[in-house]
Amino acid sequence: MARHIMRRTFGTVLAAASLLITACGAGTSGQSVHGGSATLRVAAAASGPFTQTFNPLLSSSSNTVGFANFALYEPLLEDDFAHDTNRPWLATSFNWEDGGKTLHLQVRKGVTWHDGQAMTADDVAFTFELVRKNATFNTYGLPLAGATAPAPDQVLVTFTQPSYQVMWWRTPVVPKHVWASVADPVKYVDTNAIGTGPYMLKTFTPQVITMVKNPHYWQPGEPNVGTVQYLSFESVESMLTSFEAGQVDWIGVSAIDPQPIANHDRAHIAYWETKPTNAVVELLPNYTVYPLNQTPVRRAISLALDRGAISKTGTGGQNLPLQSPTGLDVAARADLIDPGYKNMRYGAADPIGAKKELTAAGFKLGSDGVFLTPDGRRLELQLMLPTSNPYGDFVRASQVIVRELKDAGISITVKTQSQVAWRDDTDLGNYQLTLRPLGGTLSTYDYFDRIFSQDQLVAPGKKALRNWSRYTSAEAPPLLKQYAVSAPGSAAEKQSLAGLEKLMVEEVPVIPLFFTSGTGFFRTNAVSGFPSQNDPYAVPVPDSVNAAIVLGRVRAGGK
Repeated sequence: MARHIMRRTFGTVLAAASLLITACGAGTSGQSVHGGSATLRVAAAASGPFTQTFNPLLSSSSNTVGFANFALYEPLLEDDFAHDTNRPWLATSFNWEDGGKTLHLQVRKGVTWHDGQAMTADDVAFTFELVRKNATFNTYGLPLAGATAPAPDQVLVTFTQPSYQVMWWRTPVVPKHVWASVADPVKYVDTNAIGTGPYMLKTFTPQVITMVKNPHYWQPGEPNVGTVQYLSFESVESMLTSFEAGQVDWIGVSAIDPQPIANHDRAHIAYWETKPTNAVVELLPNYTVYPLNQTPVRRAISLALDRGAISKTGTGGQNLPLQSPTGLDVAARADLIDPGYKNMRYGAADPIGAKKELTAAGFKLGSDGVFLTPDGRRLELQLMLPTSNPYGDFVRASQVIVRELKDAGISITVKTQSQVAWRDDTDLGNYQLTLRPLGGTLSTYDYFDRIFSQDQLVAPGKKALRNWSRYTSAEAPPLLKQYAVSAPGSAAEKQSLAGLEKLMVEEVPVIPLFFTSGTGFFRTNAVSGFPSQNDPYAVPVPDSVNAAIVLGRVRAGGK
């Protein structure tokens, strides 16, 4: 029911209801517990030394600063994953006009930039114009036509087509008085980082980013903790060791049994393990690489894999395997699955079925048990993976993938590299196969857009913002466009979804494997107020877009 409300909210002409976010909860570091002078130490991900690039409009910048930019810059609306809806944030309400081609935003009053200047609708309109003029910033594929501010608290965002489904609300707002003089916004590293978030940048080193609380913050009584430090780590092991030793207060990990960690200090270590999000780990095939651009090869790979075994080995069973070949959750997204696919489920590994697919396509099984392509080349592929948190589970999952594909006559070698290098090579198309999570937002349209979008299809060597597989199909663009312009619950939405799901099932543009989940660990000897199952006000991991909510609500003082 909650999701239905969310989808109606974002697809109708009704304005989003205002939501008052009150200060509650608590949290500080294990070092200082003197109220506003406290320090909270955070490790969002083990991605190595930081690079001072805070530009929030670049999707790659979050990883380079250990996701500290979520404490500095804020979106128009915050995702509320627990209730599958959104919270008004820098925008307090909105409504659609002109048949979904104009978005009318009510901008929150009383918000101040870190430098003391007032944030107005002019800043919001300016930000959307930056996204419109610079394709690199258009992470969510917004078909923008323009943006204006007819009043200090009113913004009109216009689109080239009805845009009920596009994910406009995650756009982080930047200050016009700073960015208007930037010669090249795409190359702007934004070392000063003037935002509206609960914290302000104080000092930066590749090992520690130090921020102090924003005295101008618009949330009454927030933040309470005086200082936040983001610490860099080379590996998940070193991060966990530091946490267990009391040197870090808040970390997020995935695919790990939380109890042994909590057992190090049962009195002062708490955790919340979120269950599957709607983010799906996909095996991505590069369509510019033969024979991955051949549908029978992708179908064979999918048939050969046992999702349950992959999840069990890779994540210790923490993350549930995908069941539906549509790529959608059969529980949370049941109403979006076409009736023809509602009962369709992945089975166990089927190497015999995979071999039949390849044989029917003209591949021949070699004497060494590996198929030969029709032109005589061995069916050998490389799987590129990141080694560091939060993706260490990928390496473990690859052990099953390699074994099961070998049984089907497909040879796989694994190449591991740093998280930053893996992400860059995936964006640039410098891979054959890789694993990457898709989705993880409240928008099903966004999930399919990341798979099927061809609006900005780029050749290898240029960074892709979506469709990292570089999948091409004559059928996908009109279906995706129809979905984007359709009001939620409409016949047109159902028709477009049915078409996209048919492509997922029959063409296998990506190979869904398992859902993601995350565990937030907190030291509570001097910290309290983090999200919990009893108070699920935000995602509990510090690399989430919800980090600003958590940082605003925690306060000094342990249990």
